[in-house]
Amino acid sequence: MIRHAKTAFDVVAQPADTPLIKTAQALGKQTISGAEVIVLQAVEQFELYTGKRPNEELIAEAAEYARKNA
Repeated sequence: MIRHAKTAFDVVAQPADTPLIKTAQALGKQTISGAEVIVLQAVEQFELYTGKRPNEELIAEAAEYARKNA
């Protein structure tokens, strides 16, 4: 099934490199890990609470940190 997909999306936060994510990456697919999902949820919550959206660079840094440290 993964072979026909463009993107693999997982919601398991820890570990970030789940079997699904590892398999999809090995097949050259775009992936979105559960750790990245948490960052995206945090961005939306921050905007809801403050009325301001963090800049894209900060979001990218947070996503990279989550990928490496989950």
